Amino acid sequence: MKKLLFSLFILLALTACKDKQTVSQSVIKIGALYPMSGDGAVYGKAATNAVNIFFENFNKKSSKFKYEVIFEDNQNQLSKQATLAKKLIDIDNVDVIITVMSNFGAVVSPMAEKNKTLHISTATDPSVAIGKYNIIASSNPIGEIDLLYKTLLQNNAKNIDVVLANVSGTEILLRYLKQKNDEERKLNINQIHYTNVDEKDFRIMLHKIKDSKPDYIIALLAMPTIDVFMRQYRENQINIPVTGIETFSYLQNKELAEGMWYVDAAPATDDYIQKYQAKTGSETTDYAEYMDFILQMITFGYEGAATTDREQVANYIENNAAGQNTAVGIISTAPDGFLNAQPVIRKIINGQSVIVKE
Repeated sequence: MKKLLFSLFILLALTACKDKQTVSQSVIKIGALYPMSGDGAVYGKAATNAVNIFFENFNKKSSKFKYEVIFEDNQNQLSKQATLAKKLIDIDNVDVIITVMSNFGAVVSPMAEKNKTLHISTATDPSVAIGKYNIIASSNPIGEIDLLYKTLLQNNAKNIDVVLANVSGTEILLRYLKQKNDEERKLNINQIHYTNVDEKDFRIMLHKIKDSKPDYIIALLAMPTIDVFMRQYRENQINIPVTGIETFSYLQNKELAEGMWYVDAAPATDDYIQKYQAKTGSETTDYAEYMDFILQMITFGYEGAATTDREQVANYIENNAAGQNTAVGIISTAPDGFLNAQPVIRKIINGQSVIVKE
């Protein structure tokens, strides 16, 4: 992997008020911490596409502020996150930081709170939303677990094994799964297998799972681990079906999960998919809709609050965002900082991830 560190600056010129003293001339700086190279670079590319598409439309309307987006490449490496966030806060003086995934958001959350920097993350772990300045913009994780649980029961599952990366987001999902099962008591969790985010050898674990004979394997893994896991799963000719939450969206070789279903985050609306594909020619959005969602919330907050006071902007978003029509549909809010959109069931059909009815 190339050890490449760079900043991608996108300066977005908006219609300016002629009066240079008005608040409309203020520039709102937005820092985005994404993998722009290495594992997950496809999501960084999709995010930059989303920024361009969003502001191409936003620029057509009058606005109170200008917006500048600064991308920093974390290369999907947690060790780089704090240094890059510090740069964005101390050197670039950003007003807002965008992060993706719980373990990355958890690094930035206390830094954002300390420095009074608005932070919006596509995290699962509710601790990322602690404080005045932290907001989670994601699919509802409890809703994802509820949908997973219900669909397992519909597929006659009684016994499951769980495989999860040892990070906060997946541990929260496991906690919700256990809580759901304590309430319902309709599944037996045989074994829980923890693994590192960079694990390369699952053969011993897969042998234990095979001996356990669960009805389903719940894989709470992301890139690049999920490809390694599924490849070795196929090589060992295991016939126990695998499912998870967002699991196969991160799978680069989706043929490894052919015919399998999983729970995914709330999908892009048909309108957004058409708009994104028309601009990029891409067959998939690669979660670009969540960058659009977050940018809509940021501009909604600043334009609505009509102030550069970040605490007031955060309060405005949480108090007024419910019911907004976004790239992931109509959203609801919750007091813990979540901006919730509803999850779906997907299935891998002919190497493609397709939404299916429950």
